[in-house]
Amino acid sequence: MNQLLRRGLFLVMTGAILMTGCQSKNGDQAFEDTEAEGNGSAVGAETVITGKGDSVSVTGTGAAVDQRVVTITAAGTYRLSGEITDGQIAVNAGKEDDIRLILDGFTISNTSSSAVYGIKSGSITITTEEGTDNYISDGTQYQYEEEDADEPDAAVFSKDNIILEGSGTLTVTGNYGCGIRSKDDLTVKSGTYVIDAVQDAMKGKDSVEIEGGTFTLNAGEDGIQASNDEEEGYVKISDGTFSITAAAKGIKAETLLEVTGGTIDIDSEDDAVHCNGDVNITGGTFTIATGDDGIHADNQVVIDDGTITIIESYEGIEGLTIDINGGVIDVTSEDDGLNAAGGNDGSGNDGSGNLESGMEGRPGGPGGTFGSTEGAYIKITGGEIKVSASGDGIDSNGDFYMEGGTVIVEGPTDNGNGTLDYDGTGTISGGTFMGTGSSGMLQSFSSDSTQNVIVVYFADTKTADTEWTLTSGDETVILSGNPDKEYSSLNISSPELKDGETYQLAAGEESMEITVSGIITQSGTRSGMESGPGSGMEGGPGSGMDDFKNNGPRNRGSGDNAPEKGGESGITDNPQQGGGMRGKHGADGSGGGEAEN
Repeated sequence: MNQLLRRGLFLVMTGAILMTGCQSKNGDQAFEDTEAEGNGSAVGAETVITGKGDSVSVTGTGAAVDQRVVTITAAGTYRLSGEITDGQIAVNAGKEDDIRLILDGFTISNTSSSAVYGIKSGSITITTEEGTDNYISDGTQYQYEEEDADEPDAAVFSKDNIILEGSGTLTVTGNYGCGIRSKDDLTVKSGTYVIDAVQDAMKGKDSVEIEGGTFTLNAGEDGIQASNDEEEGYVKISDGTFSITAAAKGIKAETLLEVTGGTIDIDSEDDAVHCNGDVNITGGTFTIATGDDGIHADNQVVIDDGTITIIESYEGIEGLTIDINGGVIDVTSEDDGLNAAGGNDGSGNDGSGNLESGMEGRPGGPGGTFGSTEGAYIKITGGEIKVSASGDGIDSNGDFYMEGGTVIVEGPTDNGNGTLDYDGTGTISGGTFMGTGSSGMLQSFSSDSTQNVIVVYFADTKTADTEWTLTSGDETVILSGNPDKEYSSLNISSPELKDGETYQLAAGEESMEITVSGIITQSGTRSGMESGPGSGMEGGPGSGMDDFKNNGPRNRGSGDNAPEKGGESGITDNPQQGGGMRGKHGADGSGGGEAEN
């Protein structure tokens, strides 16, 4: 261990003695007895700490310097300016002492430990002075006093609370581990932060709460993380502007991830927004590109408001339960757009924490899968939702309920997935639903819905950008769409659809009259599926051919001819049922395996 670090650690352990120092003749260092009040506030004026490259001067009370290690031992306000090369600000005060560090054009680096190290305090508040640029960085290798020690491990590290605020800019480079890490609570009130870290950019053990500020985060692991998995472990964001690039997750919490405001731009290799508990979104604007889930919760996802644009994902929004009550949501996904599935997130790893290769080199894709899950559901009561999915547009491994809002689904173009897929009950009682996509696995709503539904199988596949229009007898446009992808089926529902009324449907050069009769009205015949093993057509193996009005469980077929994914087994001509369950990676494509989400 180098001489500087040993001397710094010696000062830390003997900080109480340093408080009884003397005043130097030249006034560069002044030490007087300083006692903190019971509430942690300091007695006296600011203490000024000035870096001079390879030396440091301290004017005021509560701090001492040995070479380039400054040890703060009392509550108070400390103003830092200048530059300290290979030094440290070490805070070792009382457990109730609140320390305020004002960064006033300050730069500090350390090659073998944290540049700012909170050993003991009530809290450390780091304030950036208005109009100033400040820089904190550490080295790529740390030297520890004990061989098995693993902390500190961040450029800014504290065992207690960290509070960030101010009107200036703080740039933090975490070359060893995290950028800023608190083993208690991390709170941000204001300021501009540019953080580059080989591990997590910002990490609080018990919580991360952000009330405002501007953030540019580049993380080798997670952008923002709260890591306590026993209690607390939450992230709450009420405001701020975020640009997060992460090799793992963008924002991660253990128990609760809550967003009520802010502008959040995330580009992550793993989930963009992830919680092992619940995700609650009541505001904010999100722009997300991810190699795995856009928004994931092991338990429930609740979206009441906000604007969410997921421009790239493996699965868009996933949780055991998904409640969407408002907001504007636009999802693009390689697999399912909305997915209700139980258990831990497995799509971005192989179960051991090792990321798999997904689309375009991102980790993601089907690492773990979910079967039919008790308690799983998707419920939509409001909002404007658009989904463009290569897999299932909306997939619930339980039930699906639509009670309000507007949902537009541009589903898959292959016959192995459907615009809508549910394993339990799928009912619509309000709102507008418009789904286009392939017809091979089409599943519509259950017949116990209370709002009328029209299902259309077109004679031929419509090319992308082919407009469709549904008009009433007086030529009033009831519904219309202009899908960006090709489609061969249409699944629509609206409060405007009246029983007994006749409507005109036009799609490209094809047109037809449709008279609504009962909850589910079908026009046209499913096409594009050839008979043979697993196809279920014409009574072949796994046919599952049911009467159109039958609302029983979907049948499973053999799918013998699909060595990769088990085939589209048990295809029926029932728009309520869709096809049978798809086998999962069986060599013979057995359709009796668990459902693929």
